[in-house]
Amino acid sequence: MNIQSLWAGFKGLVKIARKKDLKHAINRLWFYILWDDKKLREFFLIKLFPWAVTFPPFVEVETTTRCNLRCIMCEHTYWKEKCRDMTFEEFKGIVDQFKLRWIGVTGIGESFLNKDFMKMLEYIKSKSILVELFDTFYFLDEEMVTRLLQMGIDRILISFDAATKETYEKIRVGSKYERVVKNIKKAFQLKKEMNDDISKINFHYIISKPNLHEVPKYIDFVNEMRQGQDTFIMFTALLHAYDEIEQYVTEIPQEIIDETEKKAKKAGIPITWNMNVPSKKDDISHCTSWIQPFIFSSGEVIPCCAGNEANKRDFQKKYSFGNVFKSSFRDIWNGEKYKRFREKIHNGETPIHCRDCSIYDTNYETDEEFEKLYK
Repeated sequence: MNIQSLWAGFKGLVKIARKKDLKHAINRLWFYILWDDKKLREFFLIKLFPWAVTFPPFVEVETTTRCNLRCIMCEHTYWKEKCRDMTFEEFKGIVDQFKLRWIGVTGIGESFLNKDFMKMLEYIKSKSILVELFDTFYFLDEEMVTRLLQMGIDRILISFDAATKETYEKIRVGSKYERVVKNIKKAFQLKKEMNDDISKINFHYIISKPNLHEVPKYIDFVNEMRQGQDTFIMFTALLHAYDEIEQYVTEIPQEIIDETEKKAKKAGIPITWNMNVPSKKDDISHCTSWIQPFIFSSGEVIPCCAGNEANKRDFQKKYSFGNVFKSSFRDIWNGEKYKRFREKIHNGETPIHCRDCSIYDTNYETDEEFEKLYK
């Protein structure tokens, strides 16, 4: 995390403190310690494993698998799974099993197609939990953005992967460039009018062959959209090269990274390259994502979000640790599958769930004893 991001985070904490929401402020600090700061995270979760964290303080919940788009790089475009909305009662039943400090509410679907989604957000914000969501901004009009800002949604990342209309609509099939750009501009305008320092509106760009050439130019696009306000950009490479999208997977040349960083620095926009971008990966023993389980809309619990977008939904469900609609999360967490999984990660071994991980350096070998647990 760079100085600009730290300063923006500090201003947010001051505003939270003024509102006397001490729980929210504490949750922000814990998220920084256990997630945002790599050195602190590894100290607590690797050096002090397993005593520092005995139950996940973070979770990601997929609230729907419905989507109105057919994005060329998304597994949803190619899978055959029947779409499902999580109900508010199901969502509340999950949240109430944790003492959460942070929740991600984005899965393989368009969250705002779930009629209960706003109600879900209101519920978790009533508990002062940090909330992060990714969204295409196709549906986020003035009224909806106003509600999100009033709720104090902590991080809203705009999924927008191009600097031009032609490239954007080629990638986000079914979306409309002008409509989304209008919604983005309105969101930043509202944020300024409401003098909001709590919610952060940021950008997420998934890099593929069709948009690789526009990565540096994207800095100019974001600079125009943000209207002088704080924001940051996360650049991510495609996570998995499955058959249907293999043609879109690309390496990111160092010269593009250098040019983008130079432009971003000049514009005063912090950027981050997601962990799957560098060619040199940390050993899997450095993985701390086990602290942030991912729960499908149908209830299956998987290790984290990194296995998503591989178009292997059936595999993920087969090797899930359990289903929260059938067992309590605590029973699943303390079950033999989950405990053995965490131990293998800590020992630098690759569980079958992680054999295709694009984040860490893995060396998968069949573990018949472990895999017997799934038979």
